[in-house]
Amino acid sequence: MLGAKGERLTETDRQSFLAGLEFFSHCKERQLGDLCRLAVERSLLAGAELCHQGDFENEVFVVLDGSAEVSVDGAVVGVTTVGEIVGELSMLGSGRRSATLRAVEPMRVLVFAPEDIDSVLSADPSSAQRLTRHGSQRRDPE
Repeated sequence: MLGAKGERLTETDRQSFLAGLEFFSHCKERQLGDLCRLAVERSLLAGAELCHQGDFENEVFVVLDGSAEVSVDGAVVGVTTVGEIVGELSMLGSGRRSATLRAVEPMRVLVFAPEDIDSVLSADPSSAQRLTRHGSQRRDPE
């Protein structure tokens, strides 16, 4: 369980959560610990934007709880789920957000700077393939 509503996660809780996600599954314990110390936990109220299409940003988010509506050019194209990595497309591409994410309920995310994610990619080349595949599937859903 991810702690009580409104309560920040401990580094241990963050580390356990990330260790259970495929993208981070090959990280060593020390690397996960470093990532957890660098990550910033952000809470959003229902209706708040996590990111806006077209903005120049390259932070990557991991959804801890809650969900966000994903829209492209004003049309809703999906909803995020707990444990999903979002925002990676701007890091992998032009640096511009390809979608707007708006919280449909109160939600919490971990925010990572691109260099934090780069450390995972450098340590485990297969993680780059998983992240690229994840982004490609969202750009071109089957």
